Amino acid sequence: MMLGMTSYVHGYGAPEQERLVKQAEHWRELIRDGTDLVAGTRLLEVGCGVGAVLAVLGQEFPGARLTGVDIERKQLDFARRHLERSGVKATLVQADALALPFEDESFEHVWMMWFLEHIADPPAVLREARRVLVSRGAITAIEVDYSTARAEPSTPAFEALVQAMVQGMATSGWANAGTRLPDWLLEAGFQDIREGVRPFCWQGEALSAQASYAATLVESMLDALAQLPGVADDDIRAGLDDLRRLATQRDTRLGWVVHKSTARR
Repeated sequence: MMLGMTSYVHGYGAPEQERLVKQAEHWRELIRDGTDLVAGTRLLEVGCGVGAVLAVLGQEFPGARLTGVDIERKQLDFARRHLERSGVKATLVQADALALPFEDESFEHVWMMWFLEHIADPPAVLREARRVLVSRGAITAIEVDYSTARAEPSTPAFEALVQAMVQGMATSGWANAGTRLPDWLLEAGFQDIREGVRPFCWQGEALSAQASYAATLVESMLDALAQLPGVADDDIRAGLDDLRRLATQRDTRLGWVVHKSTARR
């Protein structure tokens, strides 16, 4: 894990590594939409993990010069294999987000996705990212606010599951990282901050894939959530079942709010 990083609630096992690959593919449109990387852009992903997002970036913007850092060697070993399979070239470095092994102004773009929610001091990480950006270089940070998860119709068990997720992320990081992103960027010294609020709500045919994605994400956290004070294992497992059933029912919806915030050095 990163220095200054709390315990990673999902773990580092092979099933989680494969889940991260599927997750990046699931959010390919979000990664691509609003992103502009001209050929030759030097991009650094901080907390690149298994290389899942780097692979998508490399496929969508083949002219970008990609570098990824992560402190966990297991993740980087997987990332090298995954990037090779994906046909994407990237330089991978084992490093900490609070002490990046690069000179000042080494990159035109820094990328972070589902990362700051696990960090004890996000502004400190963002200040270090700002250091390695060129003047007027850009940063993209993508996070969610777990409290915004909504299902229609809802159930008491689903609401208990959402509350457990909020409690779990607040214990191990930040449950509301998406909402806090603009303030963190401002505190770190960035300018031209765009909040990038993106409310998502799925229904009909689109709901099936989203409910499956959400259920897989929650399932990877379930054992950790069940250990939280006041959380009933039976309730959150019932909530997970209700989440999975959404796609089989009529007139149902599922949604949450994602923030794709951008700023300049």
